[in-house]
Amino acid sequence: MDRQSIIILSIFGAVVIGGLYWAFSDTFSQIPVDISEEEQIPNELVCMVNDAFMGIEQIPVEADGKTYYGCCQMCVSKISENTDNVRYATDPFSGEKVNKADAFIVFKPGQKTAVLYFASEGNYNAYFDKQ
Repeated sequence: MDRQSIIILSIFGAVVIGGLYWAFSDTFSQIPVDISEEEQIPNELVCMVNDAFMGIEQIPVEADGKTYYGCCQMCVSKISENTDNVRYATDPFSGEKVNKADAFIVFKPGQKTAVLYFASEGNYNAYFDKQ
């Protein structure tokens, strides 16, 4: 093969690889994330209607200047309309009402999907120090 053919094939290969990466980039970002039981869970990995860790980024929903996350269009509607006051939870330590968009989110003890919402990391630490 001559040098010009090698250059053309190299450029073609780079374009093909770039195109494949671009085509599948959404798939790469949907690889499930593994979070340990002691870690804070990023908001975007939680369906805030089902109060469940989903492992992949959920659908963002903007409401009242905050971002919430839902797993499907039904959840998106419930968050948008705040059906059943779904944007809020009760802090298990203090008993105060917590906006899920601002909460410190962790796994419910012994479970790998159910989550708890705390008003702060301090409340989370105090709650688990009590037990």
